[in-house]
Amino acid sequence: MPHPYSTFKTLSIALAFTAASGFQCALAVESDAKPNPWAFNLSLYTWLPGANGNFSAGPLSKSVDVNFIDIVGKLSNFPMAFNGRLEAHYERFGFFLDGNYMDMDFKPRFDGGISKGLSSQLGIMDYGATYRLFGPTAAELGTSRDGKARSNVLEAYVGGRTIWLDNQIQYGYSASASGSRSFTAPLLGGRIMVNFSPDWFGMVDGNFGGFGAGNVSFTGGLLGMAGYRTSLFGLPTSIEAGYKALRVNAGKGNLEANATLNGPFIGLTGYW
Repeated sequence: MPHPYSTFKTLSIALAFTAASGFQCALAVESDAKPNPWAFNLSLYTWLPGANGNFSAGPLSKSVDVNFIDIVGKLSNFPMAFNGRLEAHYERFGFFLDGNYMDMDFKPRFDGGISKGLSSQLGIMDYGATYRLFGPTAAELGTSRDGKARSNVLEAYVGGRTIWLDNQIQYGYSASASGSRSFTAPLLGGRIMVNFSPDWFGMVDGNFGGFGAGNVSFTGGLLGMAGYRTSLFGLPTSIEAGYKALRVNAGKGNLEANATLNGPFIGLTGYW
């Protein structure tokens, strides 16, 4: 007959093992239920801006004033552009990288027998860190269409804007000048997202910077858009359309750009 102490010892070990197993299972369930704090989104968009301002290279300068409707008729080619934005979020903190590249080749004009032409390549890269002041985190918003109402979001960000400029100007058939340079300046901004329904939302994003740093006296941007959430190939996505304006006052000496670019855009964003 087994000793009572041995029986009690065996039962105690079994109960302890069962309790430990149950505790580990509970931790595993809790760990599985905990949402991933990371969230990412990638946007690809087409921006069709008009241009208003002055571009200079060396001793020559050229003023332009075309809107997004007639810009194709006043350009030698369609304005080639590449635009995209990547965001990474961890809880309430985030990082963004937003790039724009435009190649604008304006037709020469003949005024009093003088030929004038302008070719300008403009690259703009925005980057920085964000903090969500109000509303759920990007991970809490979820990456699936659950049909639930979403709270509004307010974010502030700080970062930089790097502007790459290449101007080529021609007067007549003998006078010409060209130059290229990059400028970097600090940037401050914020954006607010308003959710009208589980599927429809609107967003306004505004920023400004320059402050004389890096030969950038001022640069600022304003974006307003409406979006619709859907899915594409099983990936949560949104389709956006809106209007974007960008002001650049950069350069010194033999290379300057003092211009405003503004026009409509349409984009597609994927979330994961």
